[in-house]
Amino acid sequence: MQITIKPHHIRVWRFADAPKELKDLSRNGGDEDWLALLPPKFKNDWIGWMDTGTPFGCCNVDTYEHPELPGFTIRIGSHA
Repeated sequence: MQITIKPHHIRVWRFADAPKELKDLSRNGGDEDWLALLPPKFKNDWIGWMDTGTPFGCCNVDTYEHPELPGFTIRIGSHA
């Protein structure tokens, strides 16, 4: 993966612009709106602004463990 990793930054992409290997984690079949990469620092923090049902979170937010970066979390927001 060719992205810059910052240990204190949450990185958010429009889903279409996110790295393919991260988009491939989604099981929503094309309804995705955004994808976020959260570093380990945020693993146990409440990230309520991107939860399901919030203006940013949309209708559904799924959470996945990063397949290559231990401790990193992927969140994907979908509109259906």
